[in-house]
Amino acid sequence: MAMDYFWKHGYENSSLDDVLKAMGISKGSFYHVFGSKEELFSKCLQLYRKKQIDYLQSLKEKIGAKETMLRLVEMTIEELKTTGRLTGCLLMNSGKECYGRYEDLSKQIREEYLTMQRFFVDALQEDIDKGVLKTSLSAHELSTRFMNTLNGLVLSVQAGATDDMVESIVKQLKEMIA
Repeated sequence: MAMDYFWKHGYENSSLDDVLKAMGISKGSFYHVFGSKEELFSKCLQLYRKKQIDYLQSLKEKIGAKETMLRLVEMTIEELKTTGRLTGCLLMNSGKECYGRYEDLSKQIREEYLTMQRFFVDALQEDIDKGVLKTSLSAHELSTRFMNTLNGLVLSVQAGATDDMVESIVKQLKEMIA
C-alpha cells in the first residue's frame, strides 16, 4: 500500500498522515516499525526493485531476455492505451525527485537502479551467448541504451509527446533488440 501510494504521489507529495491512512496503521505502530517516512520509503524502493526483478526473472525464464524486453515495451504502450497515462518506473521517478535533495535516498536509488541494470546485462548476455540476440554492442551498452530509451519514452509521454513521436521511440526500442 505504501509503495503504491509513493509511486502515485511521489515522496515529497506524500504526507505521513496520508501514507498512514493508505497503510491503515497508527502513528505509534509506524514509528515502532519504520521510525521515519524516509525509512519507509527506503523499504518501498527495495520492495519495488525486488518485485520487478522477480517478475522479469520469471518472464525471462519463460520467453528469454529479448522477448522480455519487447514485452516491457508492449506493456508500457498498453498502459498508455488503457489509462491514457504512464506511471513510469518508481526508481526513475524517485531519482528525479530525490536526486541531490536526499543524500541517503539518492545513494539507494542509484544502487537499486544499478541492480536492475545488472539484471538486464546478465539476461542480455545470456541471449547474446546463445545467439538469440545478435548485436555489435556489449550487453552493458545495449542494456544502458534500452533502459534509457524506455525511460525516455515514459518521460516523453508525460511531457506530451505526439503519437508519431511515441511510435518512433517504440520503433527505436524494438530495433535495438531485434
